[in-house]
Amino acid sequence: MNLTQLAQNVGLEPEEFSEIFEIYAETTSTDLEELRAAMNAGDAEKAHEKAHSIKGASGNLGLMELYELSKEIDDNVRAGKVRGLEGLMERLTAKYENLLEEFQRSSRAIQGECDA
Repeated sequence: MNLTQLAQNVGLEPEEFSEIFEIYAETTSTDLEELRAAMNAGDAEKAHEKAHSIKGASGNLGLMELYELSKEIDDNVRAGKVRGLEGLMERLTAKYENLLEEFQRSSRAIQGECDA
């Protein structure tokens, strides 16, 4: 993840993007848990709400892979398919966790540049 590039893409300074990303990470973590629970319970309305939330937040920050995966889940759920999306959920969760790791690395690199 190039934090500076992502920040520029949405018209923010890297520090501003970092602050927003931290809020995004907290919210998305909760949304992923609730999405998984809703899908396990067969609750299409709640699953749509959570997938749509992840999709919107990801798109707003230019995190297009997460946007596309959550959109695919949302599209399926809105079409009535709540079960059988475990593979998509696994991919979404793995991509999100990878993104968090990349963000941490990128933040440390930027912090190192600021300290220098």
